Amino acid sequence: MALVLNGSGSITGLSAGGLPDGSVTADDIASTLDLSGKTVTLAAGGTGYGKVLQVVTNTTYGLKTSTTNTFVDTGLSASITPSSTSSKILIFVCNYENYTATTTGGIKWKLLRNSIDIGNFGNTTLGYHQDSSNNYFNVQMQWMDSPATTSSVTYKTQFCSSYFGEAVTIMPDSTYSVITIMEIAA
Repeated sequence: MALVLNGSGSITGLSAGGLPDGSVTADDIASTLDLSGKTVTLAAGGTGYGKVLQVVTNTTYGLKTSTTNTFVDTGLSASITPSSTSSKILIFVCNYENYTATTTGGIKWKLLRNSIDIGNFGNTTLGYHQDSSNNYFNVQMQWMDSPATTSSVTYKTQFCSSYFGEAVTIMPDSTYSVITIMEIAA
């Protein structure tokens, strides 16, 4: 079929994709595009390092107490299924803790992937304590993990007292804890 340029400026007989590459520039396209009633398929977002592929968040609340130096679950966890074995998982945790003691102890925190200890945050309260006083802290933790799997993984936190016999609590006074995990393309 021959190309026909009619007097109104339209072309008939041109197949889709019939123009050579580079013959249409951004200046040739209208500033707005009406796609009402149309389905638009966009190319996949690419594999650039650092792209956030998915986000999962979870919260928990309820006072928990420890008087031993044995780690116990906080009840805070979230699961994610990575889309690639090369993906990184970025974990953000916010816990609220209360410490009552007569020495410079504190709370120790752990982050686990399934049952594997991947991050030990040590004594988070750094000795700011007074005799017979309650000391409240908002504890933030971040960790970048490389689980190297496309199976579901669960991240959870654990805590314990830095000193045996000294009482520590988390999520006092109706506060709660939050975990957010993100899959990052690598």
